[in-house]
Amino acid sequence: MRIRSHETIAVRVNFEGVMPGTHIVLRLRTDEGLEGISYISRVNAQNAKPLQQLIAGMLESLGDQDPTNTEQVYAKLFRTDYGGYPVSGLELRAASAIEVACWDLKGKALNQPVYKLMGGFRDRLPISANWALTPGPRDKIAKHLEDVLGRSFKAVKCPVGMADLDTAIEHVKFVRRCVGPDVKIIVDGGFRWSVKEALHFARVMEEDDLYWIEDPVAFHDYESLKQVTDSIKQRVCAGEVFQHPHQFRRLIEERCSDNVMIDQDLGLTGFLHVGHMAGIYGRPVINHLAPEVLSHAIAAVPNGLIVGLVPWGQPLFTEAMRVEDGELVMPAGPGLGLTLDEDVLRGNAL
Repeated sequence: MRIRSHETIAVRVNFEGVMPGTHIVLRLRTDEGLEGISYISRVNAQNAKPLQQLIAGMLESLGDQDPTNTEQVYAKLFRTDYGGYPVSGLELRAASAIEVACWDLKGKALNQPVYKLMGGFRDRLPISANWALTPGPRDKIAKHLEDVLGRSFKAVKCPVGMADLDTAIEHVKFVRRCVGPDVKIIVDGGFRWSVKEALHFARVMEEDDLYWIEDPVAFHDYESLKQVTDSIKQRVCAGEVFQHPHQFRRLIEERCSDNVMIDQDLGLTGFLHVGHMAGIYGRPVINHLAPEVLSHAIAAVPNGLIVGLVPWGQPLFTEAMRVEDGELVMPAGPGLGLTLDEDVLRGNAL
């Protein structure tokens, strides 16, 4: 199989009117008539065209590569097969779009879901509702929580890094009162706190039984991360902005966090490499963004903990992620199990 053409589309969509996002959608078409798809997020007016140009250039550099040889694709795109400079920044985002689309093609060629090709550990896994829970009007927060619990979610995420510490504490305690004792609450500090602030937050929140505290301090400050992890009763999660396996190696080997969060910037193959490394040290892994894609990697490995649903890409697809009794039901179709919504693409293209 060989890639014969591609198309990129910049598109802006809005999930239920509360979560807008701009994305680059990639379609890879092959000489055997198959099409692989993927998307990348965190796109703005300044980087949309450069990202599309990078994707085109990287595809050209692959030459006559068989897209189903995903380790070869990963090595070439991420430059792990020789001693040159690794890709970084927007290059990684572009590379990940191609690599994910190749996994989709591989699954379609073999008539298997991607998560089964990557390991196939399970076909259902926990999922959290990771949207619309920043501090704000309490009536809106309560209504949103009633809605997500009505959709059978049993875990929610509260990003509080933009708020002052007292507001963050009051907000999370209010969320706990709304959802009761059985729903898991994740708190995202957004890299904003000092060690002392993180320790204070954790002590005050002990009775509220948080599932984990994410990114309590600056992402590059491994020593402070370890100090917080070693000092509090709650689990700590970190890693979402790391773009290279060696960054995760230090995080994992030095036990700077309890949970490991991995972004699509590493590609599905890179996610799998880091996931196995984390598993050796007994560290669970979670996705950062791109749940439609990265859920496959989490379902593939024994230490996949939970899928975080950031749904800003959901309108791109005809299928909603299927949630039953607090669990994501993985798609049974081949590849990623996703179908692009042509009307949405045409109506929202930039």
